[in-house]
Amino acid sequence: MPMHYRPQAFFASVNPTVFAASAIMVVLFVGFGVTAPTLASQVFESIQGFITEYLGWGYLLVVTVFLIFLIWLGFSRYGTICLGQPGDRPEFGYGAWFAMLFSAGMGIGLVFWSVAEPIMHYQDPPHVDGGTAEAARQAMVYTFFHWGL
Repeated sequence: MPMHYRPQAFFASVNPTVFAASAIMVVLFVGFGVTAPTLASQVFESIQGFITEYLGWGYLLVVTVFLIFLIWLGFSRYGTICLGQPGDRPEFGYGAWFAMLFSAGMGIGLVFWSVAEPIMHYQDPPHVDGGTAEAARQAMVYTFFHWGL
């Protein structure tokens, strides 16, 4: 069966306002980091410190409220609304959705933590000095323990 492919311009489906605003922000942040790396580091660290120290509770509150809203939405009359045409059946069942979401969560966990966790345990291990051969051994032991290998 022949495939018909119509080439489309790369930016044909891009919203120019959103793209321009995003591109300008990226260029400004990268330009600031390249031209004044020490100052950029201080500014970004102080912003992160402020957010972590004073706004962390807000993040937890927003996540909690959003989770409660989603649970309410799922069990309310709105939770029975089907997306698609009338009479359409879901492409995937609950078991398949659970498997896909579980696999995605495990996948991103492995991609990120397979590198980050050993480095964190190597730099600051619980019972030995960091940066030593024993710290490297313990870092791998803890990582294997946490990921069940």
